[in-house]
Amino acid sequence: MKASRLLSILMTLQARGHRTADQLAEELEVSTRTIHRDVDELSAAGVPIYAERGRQGGFRLLDGYQTKLTGLDADEARVLMLSGIGSALDDLGLTDALSQTERKLMAALPEATRSKAALVSDRFHLDPFSWYRKKESAPLAIAIAQAVWADQRISIHYESWKGPIQRDLDAIAVVLKAGDWYLIGRAQTMRVYKIANIQSLSVLEGNFERPTDFDVGQFWSEWLTSFEVYIRGNRARLRVTQKGQNLLKEVGRLPIASFPVPDQPDVTDIELAVEGEANTVRQILYLGAEAEVIAPETLRLAVQNEVSRLAGSYYK
Repeated sequence: MKASRLLSILMTLQARGHRTADQLAEELEVSTRTIHRDVDELSAAGVPIYAERGRQGGFRLLDGYQTKLTGLDADEARVLMLSGIGSALDDLGLTDALSQTERKLMAALPEATRSKAALVSDRFHLDPFSWYRKKESAPLAIAIAQAVWADQRISIHYESWKGPIQRDLDAIAVVLKAGDWYLIGRAQTMRVYKIANIQSLSVLEGNFERPTDFDVGQFWSEWLTSFEVYIRGNRARLRVTQKGQNLLKEVGRLPIASFPVPDQPDVTDIELAVEGEANTVRQILYLGAEAEVIAPETLRLAVQNEVSRLAGSYYK
């Protein structure tokens, strides 16, 4: 445990350049006194680490100092070997860099750890797409990612659901969700753009100042919640069989609430968040006879009309 903590301090300072004792203590979940003792031990072991005093003080490694990755254990090495799973790095133009990084990593590891880490690429493959769904092309992903890395402002032509728009924005971050790439961009506010829907882009002059308090994971989680509330602001009540509930799970739809039906143990009433009548009708028809719309009445009538049209196609 202690050796792992010492290595974590060393790698953190090497990656970030400067950290205060309080920051290190919070990240490693120990006391500041423990951090000071650990730093003293690293220094006694020959690691060129020194303290900076003052309000902005902290710990820093001597400029140019680098450590090798010989402290990685087998599980940590496996995690690093998983960093390029799927086609994500290929989309960003980083496949060659990944191959080179893996070669350097393998060369730095002890033989026993190296052989265990190598098993990952032979025994694990990630396919991030659901059944019957092909990968959507996003040819501008590389250019957008480069703008994100360099804190560049860009101008995009974007095909939104309301129609084409043009917008100048700061390229803040990229997110991969279920095989699709999204850009988090800042104009007046932070917004999310599906990269496959960006028709063209140009890099603007000058760089932007990145917000120091921005956390991409936190922003994405909060944005997803608000987006789902917005896009699925309406609710429908369905009576479904167990098979119907399983079909809903297959397409990633989970009920908001479930209610038992008196004297009918084979069915359950559920509430679903729904988006748009036409799309909801298609999803309900996918369930076939395993579901019945209870409410609202407008949705029930819409399903009835669609079933009548469908029957007319087969019974002429």
